[in-house]
Formats: sequence, structure tokens, C-alpha cells
Amino acid sequence: MTRQKPVKRPADEGKMSSENREKILTTALALFTERGFFGTPTSLISKEAGVATGTLFFYFPTKEELIDTLYRRIKSEAAQEMCRGFDTEKTAQSKIRCLGINAVVWGIQNPAKLKFMEQFAYSPFVSTTAHEEGMSHFHFLRNLVEEGIREGAIRDTDPSLLFCMMASSLSGLIAQASGTADPAEREKIIKEGLDFIWNGLKA
Repeated sequence: MTRQKPVKRPADEGKMSSENREKILTTALALFTERGFFGTPTSLISKEAGVATGTLFFYFPTKEELIDTLYRRIKSEAAQEMCRGFDTEKTAQSKIRCLGINAVVWGIQNPAKLKFMEQFAYSPFVSTTAHEEGMSHFHFLRNLVEEGIREGAIRDTDPSLLFCMMASSLSGLIAQASGTADPAEREKIIKEGLDFIWNGLKA
């Protein structure tokens, strides 16, 4: 009786699968920020990513699911970067300054991700669940504002309003700093911008 040889799967099959998924996400990010939702068909994403359309649909059955995945991932990454070194700061002002610097550095280094996050922040193409999950990563920021209010360091105003104003100001600061090539001038812009944000928050 002849024994059948076991079927060998390529050792790098799992790696290739992961690489295909990442290529799809990276390509989709570039295309969505450049062409928008309607201008980015899944056929173009698969073509530019160098994968079969069937492969794309295996990972992301719909374009909306692809958008949701990108949104969740980028929100999580941005929040993690903003928190870097946060716990070592002692005062509300130093914590907000630390968060602000981290946010500006991340935004300058990741312009496509920042644009996507802003582009789809209130988009109907991102599911409610993804929106809620994305914002959940920033609960620490709301908690910081509420703590600062209780301690008398931050003005006693609706925390949601303060959060929105701070986010908008940081977005503008990132845009201004990104357009400056000179390191010394950029550092000055960031410092003055963060001082402006704190002056708007402090009690």
C-alpha cells in the first residue's frame, strides 16, 4: 500500500497573507486621501496593491469595512503616540504640552493618516461602531480635562467643547508647522501654538 505524502504548505504562506492585507490597507489609505470614497473603487485598490480583487474581498468584503479598519487603526495609533511620556508629567499644563508635542510630531510624520482621520471623522461611510471605538481611544484626554477642571487648573467649561477646540487647534498647528522647513522656525511655531492652546484652556 502506497502512503500519500502530506501536502506541504509554503512556510511563508502566513507571512504572504499578512503582507497582502497590509498592502491593501497602505494602498487604500493613499487612494482614499487622494481620490475620496467614491473616486476609489475596490478594483483600483486591488490593482494598485498588486493583488487579485478576490484577495481584497477575502479580507474586506465591502469598501465600508476597509474604511472602518483603517479608521480604527489610525485612531488607535494616533492616541498611542499622543500618550507617549504622558504619565511622567505632573501638572495639567505639562501633560497637555506633552500630548500636544506628540500630536504635532505624529501629524507631521504621518500626513496621509492625519488627512484620512480628518477626512472621515464625520463621514457616513464610517460605521457608528467604528466611530465610537475610534473615539474611545481618546477617553484619557477627556479625563485629563475633567481632572484639570476639578483641580482648578482648567476653566470650568463643558469638557466636550474644550476637547473639540483643542483638537481643532492642534490640527491647525500641525498644518502650520508642516509648512515650515526650517527646524528653528518650526520649533518656535510649535511652542507658540501650544502656549496659545493652553491659554485658551487654563482657568
